[in-house]
This record gives sequence, C-alpha cells and structure tokens, in this order.
Amino acid sequence: MAFNFDNEANRFSRIQQDIQGWLREIFLKDWGLKLIALVVTLALWFGVTGQRTNTTKTISKIKLDFSLPPDTVIGNDYRGEVNIKISGDKSEIAKLDERSLVATVDVSGFQEGEKLIQLTTKTVSLDLPTGVKIEAITPNAVLIRLEPHIEKEIEIEPQFVGKLPDGYELREVKITPSSIKISGPESRIKAFEKAPTAKISLDGLKTDYSATQVAIDIRDDKISVMGTDVIVQLKIGEQKIEKTFDNIAIIVNSGEQPHPEKASVTLYAEKSLFEKLRPEDIQIVLEVGGDGSITPRLVVPQNLEGKLELRSTKPSGFTIIKQ
Repeated sequence: MAFNFDNEANRFSRIQQDIQGWLREIFLKDWGLKLIALVVTLALWFGVTGQRTNTTKTISKIKLDFSLPPDTVIGNDYRGEVNIKISGDKSEIAKLDERSLVATVDVSGFQEGEKLIQLTTKTVSLDLPTGVKIEAITPNAVLIRLEPHIEKEIEIEPQFVGKLPDGYELREVKITPSSIKISGPESRIKAFEKAPTAKISLDGLKTDYSATQVAIDIRDDKISVMGTDVIVQLKIGEQKIEKTFDNIAIIVNSGEQPHPEKASVTLYAEKSLFEKLRPEDIQIVLEVGGDGSITPRLVVPQNLEGKLELRSTKPSGFTIIKQ
C-alpha cells in the first residue's frame, strides 16, 4: 500500500492543533482564579514551613530565683536577673510570655556560707515549651551567701522632721506598740537595735498630737517587719522655764514658827504662767513628819495647782522654833 504523505501531514497538523487547544484550555481559561489559587497555596506553604523553622532568641532580665534549704535565706545582695539565649521552634518561642519567666537554681542541698553558683544549662531550669531549650546564660556565675533565717524583737524609735514653733517643746513621746518583730538574714537582723518609724512632721504643732498608722521605715528588702503600723502620741506644750521669787512666806503646818520666815524659791513652769504670778500668791508650807523630818510644799492659787514645780529653796533647809 502506498504511503500518503499528505494525509499524514494533515493528521499531524490536527494533533498539533488539539494539543495547543488543550494547553490553551489549561493555562489561559479562568486564569485569574487559577492565579489566586496558586498564590494562596504558596502562602500556606511558606506559612507552614516558616513556622516550623528553628530560631534562636536572647531574652533579657529574666528573674533569678533559688530553691533554698529550710530556714535559710540569702544574706548578700546579688544580681537578681540573667539573660538567657534559647532556641527551638519559632512558633513556640513566639508564644512565650517573657515577663513571667523565672530562672530557678536548686541550692537546697548546700550548707551555709558563701557559694559561687555556676549558671549553666544543667543548673538553671526555665519553664519552656517542648522543643525549646536553653543555649546560653549570662552571667554564667553568681556569688551568694546562705545564712540562717532568724527573728528578733526590737524597740521602735520615732523619727521626726521639722521643728515646733518658737516657745514650744516636745515633752513626751508614747509609742504603741513600743516594740516590733523583724525577720531576715542573721547578719542583717543583728545589725538592727531599733526600728525607725517613718518621719513625723513637727511643723506648726502647739498642742498634743497623735500620729496613727505610722509605718516602720526599714529600707532593706531582705528584712520583713512582722507587725502592723504604730501609733505615736506626742505631748506638746509651751516651753517651760525657771523663775526665782524672793521673800516668799514660810508657814509650818502645825502652826509653829519657822526659821527663817522668808525664803527665795525657784519654780519651773510654762513661761506664760509666770506673767501674772506675784510673790504674795506663793507660800511654802513646812510639813513635819512623824520622825521629825521637814518637807517643804508649794502652795499657789487653785487655778495654778499642778502646773508649777518647786525646784529649790534658798536656804535649802528650815528649822522649827518650838514654843
């Protein structure tokens, strides 16, 4: 049978046209939708593969904490933060709440005294997701001093600021309670003999004053104050002075004659009380005891009783003339 070149050429041409049509159908028909599908597919692929990529990150200022032996505390100041480099799944690291991380070192088996603690991937524990691990820690060591945790009761000492107005004085201070317990490292607790209060202002005070809810001002974060705020009561009054009066009458309670019959007396009281006090308003009564002893007693007007103090007399001794 004779081979027909024209028929074969026509058939090949038709096949070529069919293939071109098919390719045109695949690549050109609905090309916009196909392009969107391709973009979405690529995005998902990059997203998934990107999240699974391992990465490293350094987290700064992570709190450093220690698991301590019973009744033991750290007595010295030390660097309480570390920087830690971690590695692992990028998506897991991204989920970390860095502010809540705490690096913990177990020293519960150590004895008291100074210890140089090595900070390594084996000694430091950190709450990390599965697949995330510690790569490096800086600093790589810290010096701590382990001490007994003790308690001590100490006196409270009020602290004041400012000053009273001219002519006034602070006569008495009462603190409730008068003492308080503190606890902490042995070396620091032993250094405290008194617990200072927060400062109380004296400016402008002319009468008695009560300061409530006064805090104890111990500025050491390793010491705990075991108690509540205190009350500080102040007795404030006009400044007292001494004043001497001459020719004061001397009287004997038994009615007998004293010797001498006049004397100089020195009194102590608020300055304003002396302004209207005259020598004739004052008497010294000699009280004779059963054993013959003589005790001078100050007699003043009723409105001044208890407000004046007899400091001395001149002469200092008296006799009684028996009749």
